[in-house]
Amino acid sequence: MIRSANRTEFDRLEQLWLHASASAHPSLPHDYWRARVAMFRRGCRHADACLVYVERDGQPVEGFVTVVDGDRLECICVSPLVSGRGVGSALVAAAKRGRPQLQVEVLQENLGARYFLQQHGFVEVERRTDAGTGQVQLLMCCPGAKE
Repeated sequence: MIRSANRTEFDRLEQLWLHASASAHPSLPHDYWRARVAMFRRGCRHADACLVYVERDGQPVEGFVTVVDGDRLECICVSPLVSGRGVGSALVAAAKRGRPQLQVEVLQENLGARYFLQQHGFVEVERRTDAGTGQVQLLMCCPGAKE
């Protein structure tokens, strides 16, 4: 089931985000991500959409996605316990709904995310250097979905 996140779930979202970020970017120290926790929380609170996946009501959050600025997929994270079971796909489909397009920025080294995004219709449209990491960052876009 996908629904909007509530504030009591932000600790769980933060845990998922920290784990996913550190795991997907082995070249960046864990402290790099810890220093961005406050920014992450602000982003969740002010997102256009912060959607969570739960198996059923009362169960812990197993994944989430945030959309900002109308069409920018800011973050998508899935618990490693349910990875490969369609949670990420359901979250991307929900994020696409009602939007003419989605765009996302992903570091080039994050091969898992790049492959996942390509499987969901995202294509690379631009490369640039990320100021915070010094790494190559890809801008990827895809069409949204009608309601």
